[in-house]
Amino acid sequence: MLHHVETTYLKEFYRARERNVEVTTGYLARTFKVKPASAFDVVSKLLEKNMLEKAGWGKFNLTPSGVVVAARIIHNHRILETYFHRELGLSPSEACLHASKIDDQIGEPVIRRMCLKLDFPNTCIHGNEVKHKECREE
Repeated sequence: MLHHVETTYLKEFYRARERNVEVTTGYLARTFKVKPASAFDVVSKLLEKNMLEKAGWGKFNLTPSGVVVAARIIHNHRILETYFHRELGLSPSEACLHASKIDDQIGEPVIRRMCLKLDFPNTCIHGNEVKHKECREE
């Protein structure tokens, strides 16, 4: 089972991968405004859970299973924030904030219905790609 802080790190690994950015503990520490040792503690837990693998000195990548988990959470996040913005009228920053609180917990049936309600958007409110692999399968 993953803790919320671990899923937050997985999302950042996935986003960095989309931008072709190399992820190091220093990068994570700056991103999350924590000490490098704190970032490394979370990375160590993700290594133990086979979500990450070492990619050189101080560098890490998502494993195939890490990609699957992170992609699901990112998909959920992008659908949630889009739904909160379009359907509930929240500002993009509010929508993103609230989506971050539940994107790793929400069930697939709810996300599928949101995708259907939103007509399977290709991008989120920030212009990032939304991939609908599972939610189109019924």
